[in-house]
Amino acid sequence: MPNELVVFFTAMIPFLELKLAIPLGSKLGLSTVSTLMFAVPGTIIPGAILLAILGPITNWARKHSQKINLWLTTLFNKTRTDHSARFNRYGALFLILFVAIPLPGSSAGAAATVAFIFGVDYWRALSLITVGTLIAGLLIAGGVESVVALINLFN
Repeated sequence: MPNELVVFFTAMIPFLELKLAIPLGSKLGLSTVSTLMFAVPGTIIPGAILLAILGPITNWARKHSQKINLWLTTLFNKTRTDHSARFNRYGALFLILFVAIPLPGSSAGAAATVAFIFGVDYWRALSLITVGTLIAGLLIAGGVESVVALINLFN
């Protein structure tokens, strides 16, 4: 399998995504630009799919299980009641920063779930997640290049 596809599919691994794919691309000898060109879409695609299927899955589950319906209704009402004012004010910035800060669990998939819970439009959420993923990719790539440069400096 070509190294570019290894990076692309590695970026689809939940919780690791760019945090593993970009250092792997560097280790495999890919340029930073090439690594980013395959890692960023690899990270965004699962988030986009999750964002698209969460609505139909929850609608189906709500129709077929009274307990799930009650739980989801409670979750959505409580979350939106407690946090909707802040989310409406800072939602776009929050989603971008949530994905952009490369911490475990702050992935495109997690941001898609947050966007779904708060009822953010699919295309708006996807564009915000994409911007956050691009920022995260640049931050991680910069960090990897810095570490490699330091290692090369002392060798």
